[in-house]
Amino acid sequence: MRAYNNCVLEILAEEPSMEYFLRGALPTILPDDYALDVNCFIRPHNGKSDLKRSIPKKMRAYPHYPYPVKILIVHDQDSNDCKLLKQELINLCGNTGVPFIIRIACRELENWYLGDMTAIESVYPETKASALVVPVK
Repeated sequence: MRAYNNCVLEILAEEPSMEYFLRGALPTILPDDYALDVNCFIRPHNGKSDLKRSIPKKMRAYPHYPYPVKILIVHDQDSNDCKLLKQELINLCGNTGVPFIIRIACRELENWYLGDMTAIESVYPETKASALVVPVK
């Protein structure tokens, strides 16, 4: 197994749709020494509950792997308070010594795709994306 700095990246995603998004985005942003399914793995879960049940188990297992592991946890904000949600996920990670980063998709993954219609239209004027903006009441 080839590893960047002898380290593997495990990405714990809330759902398969995040995996699909990351499979498209990661090849363009990963360091040269990382490759999907070689030393960077996306582990999709079946929703928030499944991810939260999985985190403590995985975090206890990672120190026993034959190589060092770093973790990225990606979770939708939905209607949660970001700070409380992040603290809950930190608590689930425990004190295993495995380095981890938590990122909250505000509000949902779909916002990452379609967050700023005006910006999308400024780059791709032919889309007329700003016409899709729903006024906030």
